[in-house]
Amino acid sequence: MRILHVSDSHLGYSAYHKIAENGLNQREVDVYNSFKQFVDYAIEKKPDLIIHSGDFFDSVRPTNRALFFALQQLLKISDAEIPFIILSGNHETPKMRETGSVFRLFEHIPYIYPIYKGKLEEIEIGNAIVHAIPHCFSNEDLKKNIENVKKRENFINILVLHVGIIGIKEFRRGDFNEQIIPSGCLPIDFDYIALGHYHKATQVTENAYYAGSTEYFSFKEAGEQKGFYDVEINRKVNFIPLKVRQMINLGAIDCSLLSPEEITHEIIRRADEKGVDGKIVRIELKKIGRGKYKALNWERIKKLASSALHFEMPYEFFEMEQELRGRSKIGNLEEEWREYIASVPIGGNKKEIEELALKYLHEVSR
Repeated sequence: MRILHVSDSHLGYSAYHKIAENGLNQREVDVYNSFKQFVDYAIEKKPDLIIHSGDFFDSVRPTNRALFFALQQLLKISDAEIPFIILSGNHETPKMRETGSVFRLFEHIPYIYPIYKGKLEEIEIGNAIVHAIPHCFSNEDLKKNIENVKKRENFINILVLHVGIIGIKEFRRGDFNEQIIPSGCLPIDFDYIALGHYHKATQVTENAYYAGSTEYFSFKEAGEQKGFYDVEINRKVNFIPLKVRQMINLGAIDCSLLSPEEITHEIIRRADEKGVDGKIVRIELKKIGRGKYKALNWERIKKLASSALHFEMPYEFFEMEQELRGRSKIGNLEEEWREYIASVPIGGNKKEIEELALKYLHEVSR
């Protein structure tokens, strides 16, 4: 059996302020283009099954434009008669059960199987059973759903999850609503486990894979390859790269011993070495004095940055770091209060006010 495993397309995502020729946000267009590449590949290769393991959309309420694009691509797949299972991830799953899911729009499209109801669903495709668990409404729900997964004899068994994994290595993103499971929860006797949520294509266990995202969504991902898996069950797993806009992190420059001219030169040297035209670029300035920062050759830097789609240069002022180091250690609450009250002009019985406040502090800190 041949399947395509893709994940974390985040349709509708937009960032920065560059506008494409069609008037849309350029990053939004980039995200659409990368997913269209995947769909074109799928239609050309015509696998037995496509699995999308979550975060198909970037938000619970995608724009009409994102919905229109998604429907266009799903109808292409439907017309090609390729079964396509789409799992709801943490980005598109509503926080409350009462809130409807946008995935309901796809329920009546032939060959499209949206999985979004917060519970385990089993879909039979040919000689395979796909056990699909979408993002759940609670960790307890997730645990129960995983416990309910049972291997079916005489079938190819595929598990689909959108979760972070902890074990010898950790695969998590730190999202506010991400759900995490131990690697020991992944059944070792399944034929393939399609994971979503972690944006780097990674083999987690012998039979479990994160497909990664189809585009760059954070500088944490800079330099990673973006794509999807072309899988022949129990034979081989091939990573297929997508052509996406490059995101590069030029690292940090320690500016403490450099002059403004040397800092400017180093910024330009690093940028020229990697090339920034049309790319998304980041370089960080560490321990730079305010005077040095103002004295940088901004004309040269802005000219360099203008060719990038996005060029960001966060900085850490040397003076701020020194101030933080020079601050005395914060004392306990009583000491802080005594210092504060001593510095404030108060009429009346200042001693009585001070002692009353200390009494309350003592009571709440027991």
